[in-house]
Amino acid sequence: MADANDGYVPLNPRRLSGHQQILALVPPRARVLDVGCSAGTLARPLVEKGCSVIGIERDPVAAARAREVCDDVMVADIETAHLPFARRSFDAIVCADVIEHLRDPVAVLRRLHPLLRPGGTLALSTPNVANWSIRLSLLAGRWRYTERGILDRTHVHLFTRATLSRALANAGYRITSFGFTAPVPVLRCDAVERVAHVIGRVRPSLFAYQFVVGAEPV
Repeated sequence: MADANDGYVPLNPRRLSGHQQILALVPPRARVLDVGCSAGTLARPLVEKGCSVIGIERDPVAAARAREVCDDVMVADIETAHLPFARRSFDAIVCADVIEHLRDPVAVLRRLHPLLRPGGTLALSTPNVANWSIRLSLLAGRWRYTERGILDRTHVHLFTRATLSRALANAGYRITSFGFTAPVPVLRCDAVERVAHVIGRVRPSLFAYQFVVGAEPV
């Protein structure tokens, strides 16, 4: 598994983290397409639960790391690459923190749609631009891009709960679960996150830091 020194995001082991919620959406022994697989952060635990994983990754160095656990990894840009996969050949497609980096996320989701078998799962996560911290910053007249987080400099599209739901519907998916993360800075432990999650359920569109969605093709 990549660690912080590699420059790749390490697996977050906390139960309510985005990583763990994504992993929970993928059934055991599934054939999985991991879009933006990085260095295999999610592929490793997926393989451990009996899944067969094919990765797509633009960074060749990260792709080489992912090949240690994936059946195969394509080095490609998901927006332009030919996808050499048969229709309905995957039980699950993972897009963990990917769509916010795309020029046309709906077009990519449509490209992936035929690859999912009927009843298959799209497991997706993306930041919530309507998070309370962003709203407060706007009230104060601030909009500052950062190296990490919701306003990461590499983010091209930003979503609210409503716009994410609309994007998935326009791409031909039906949402089956709509989760979220509510991490607490500094106090990073399961007990604190459980309390934050309870509060977040009151109004996820405000308190969610990140949305974690399960969807199926229609």
